[in-house]
Amino acid sequence: MHYWSPGSAFLIYTNMAEEIDRSWHPNFKNYTEFIASHPNYKGLFFERGSDGNVKWVVAGKSDKGQLRQKWWDEQCRKHNIPIQKGCYAVIARLIHPTKRKVCQCCGKELSILYEYPNKSLLQKINLYFKTDIAQADYTLKEIVTTLCRNSQDLRYIAKLFNAEHVLFFSTDSFATQQGKLVDFIYKNFVDKCTGPLSPGAMSNSPDRFDGYHSDGLCCREKTDKGRHSDNMKTYNQDRRAYEEWADGNYNLANRLMGEFHKGSKLYRCPKCGRMEVMSADHIGPISLGFCHSQYNFTGLCSACNSSKNNRFTKEDVERLIALEKKGIQVISWHSKYIWDELKLQVRNDIDAKKLSSVMVKCHQNVLKLFSIIYQRCGREYLLRFLHPEYSMYDYRFENFDPLDLTKLVVREAPLDSVNKRKNSERYVRIAFETLESFDEKDNRKTSFFHETLSSDINRLILSINNRQYNNADNQIRQVIAKLCDIIKRNEWD
Repeated sequence: MHYWSPGSAFLIYTNMAEEIDRSWHPNFKNYTEFIASHPNYKGLFFERGSDGNVKWVVAGKSDKGQLRQKWWDEQCRKHNIPIQKGCYAVIARLIHPTKRKVCQCCGKELSILYEYPNKSLLQKINLYFKTDIAQADYTLKEIVTTLCRNSQDLRYIAKLFNAEHVLFFSTDSFATQQGKLVDFIYKNFVDKCTGPLSPGAMSNSPDRFDGYHSDGLCCREKTDKGRHSDNMKTYNQDRRAYEEWADGNYNLANRLMGEFHKGSKLYRCPKCGRMEVMSADHIGPISLGFCHSQYNFTGLCSACNSSKNNRFTKEDVERLIALEKKGIQVISWHSKYIWDELKLQVRNDIDAKKLSSVMVKCHQNVLKLFSIIYQRCGREYLLRFLHPEYSMYDYRFENFDPLDLTKLVVREAPLDSVNKRKNSERYVRIAFETLESFDEKDNRKTSFFHETLSSDINRLILSINNRQYNNADNQIRQVIAKLCDIIKRNEWD
């Protein structure tokens, strides 16, 4: 069943969190009715609004969200899928009746499979074919069967997937060669959700009824402010390294992530058990307040890493605590209070997920506090918490094993160059630009509590403006502790 009509378009709605019905494309409304009434989803909770439409989204922590999560857990048990990180993405893909999802914004129908080129691959394809196609325009099958006009084109695509042997000295007809290449790519990459590919819709269980984000790959950059092209171009190198005000050697961590990106060797993913190329997973997510560190990485396949997002498990918490016992810093100074308060209270993966939610809210409140200090006091005091000197080193790695970084040997050497100095300056610039634009971001879902502590913050500001930095250091920790206590009472106790 297909719902999309070519040329359809619709105004992008402005509040993704609420998914206001007036923004729904008619094709998406038809899709919700089809999915909600399909026997594959029998028993999955949903309600209808006053207008009669399906209420597609529920908050994961609400009672209704828990009803949905219980249903997804039952589906995992029914299909013998272990309930662990990434399990809902697997089950959502397995039970979807058409494997095609309609975008809420524009009404386009896209595959939920990893069939579309990622941005790096797409850039190479557009350069070779002299085209300007977007990510969601063609699946890999359509690229091979539509864009490839001769054997030379096929060999180029084959090279991108290390599949030259499929076509090497082939005497088959052009159509047969196309079929062989498509079969190889789908068997070795699409079916395994790996390689330089993206799905048409990202998984999002149990919040969304069908387990997928409502906006498709076609519109997600427009609806998700964090995924605008300008932001995503420097995602790996700048976002976590510069925007989160995290402790630790960001330069070393970025270089180590680069080692993961270079890899083409297949390893058995420790979570799903598939043989895949490993991606770099932060045991303690930087967006929750953890440190940049060579010890804060482990290997996961891209599908498991994506489904994990910025949450961690009980196993992750235990690993972080074990690192601390060895004298290794795992948490940034500004997030240490809430981590120390709750880390020993994590008894299972549900507690770990809950802790993730608490810590991300605390970290956002810390950044809000930093933005207030920056607006009222300038840069000097906050500069003491940045370390641009880390940029002035070069790193080489030996014995890199993505699943066992205890073998890693790091070779460090000081390096003063124009590029290094520019990177140092960029680190400071982006850190402060984050604070400047903090209140301008309209997709934040976190509550801020600085107004309840206005007198404490005013005293902190006075100490900073009087350059009483020792007093200010004590006061800022007290304010952060009070902010965290408020969030802890609301979210944990």
